[in-house]
Amino acid sequence: MTPLFREPVATTSPGRIVALGAVGLITLAMLGLVWWTFSPVLGQIYAGLRLAETATLWRFTGWGRYFMTIPAGQPFAFVAIYKSSVGFGLAATGLTVLLGILAWRKRSREHIEVLITAPAQGFSQEAILAAYAPPQCLVRAPRAEAETGPVAPVVANPFKGLRDLRDARAVETVADSVPWHFAAALFLTLDATAPLKDRKAHATVLKAAWAAAERFAADPDAELPEATVADLRSLMVLAISDHAGRNTEMLDQLHDLIGACDTLNVAITQVASLALASGRLFFPDYAWLCYVDPALQSAITSY
Repeated sequence: MTPLFREPVATTSPGRIVALGAVGLITLAMLGLVWWTFSPVLGQIYAGLRLAETATLWRFTGWGRYFMTIPAGQPFAFVAIYKSSVGFGLAATGLTVLLGILAWRKRSREHIEVLITAPAQGFSQEAILAAYAPPQCLVRAPRAEAETGPVAPVVANPFKGLRDLRDARAVETVADSVPWHFAAALFLTLDATAPLKDRKAHATVLKAAWAAAERFAADPDAELPEATVADLRSLMVLAISDHAGRNTEMLDQLHDLIGACDTLNVAITQVASLALASGRLFFPDYAWLCYVDPALQSAITSY
């Protein structure tokens, strides 16, 4: 990855390195001189710090017993403070190395530069296939009955024998034989092709259809409230027969189309094709069918 901006690397001259080394040696020599001079006092302070650092366990070590047995005011051996610090230095070094390994591990895996940098082999098809297992290894083969899916219900068209679909009473005589989802789908497709004057009816049917479909998806054996089914069928009759404020020519065409179909499945599909062509039938108007009759929804979507 090439950064957008990179500051130039500052170089250090050999003279500066020698000077820093000399300053470090002088500092060590001065500290050694201070220890040599004030070891009776500094030794007691050093012993107290080590005892506090190790929760008094240091007293059981050799150097701990040495610092604890020297009488107050007596000087300590010059090398005592250096040799007794070797163990603590090694422990601190190990802890520093461990923290460094953990930090390097996190930076090499979670840093933003690592996440957005392409791998060495790029994003070729071979690289992707090597990084991910083929889906055939993870997907369980469907069962035989799952491949065919549920059998779509085919409902005979009860309106085929009616002479005039604008006769609401005649349509009401056969409305009870229409399943609720066919009634809702027929209303929504007819209303999209030849819109009703009352626009509240569309919202009522769509809301009831979605609620009924979700209830059916949760429990297919549960029966819908009779009031809901009756409302859907009565509004379906309204969509078929009512001609107030509607396109009469289009309504007659829809009546001829419905009367010529042998099944309601075909009738709704044919009406839906005209509704989709008019641009007034939208996906939410028939998406709820996926819970009840996926075949009918697929037939509508195919247009």
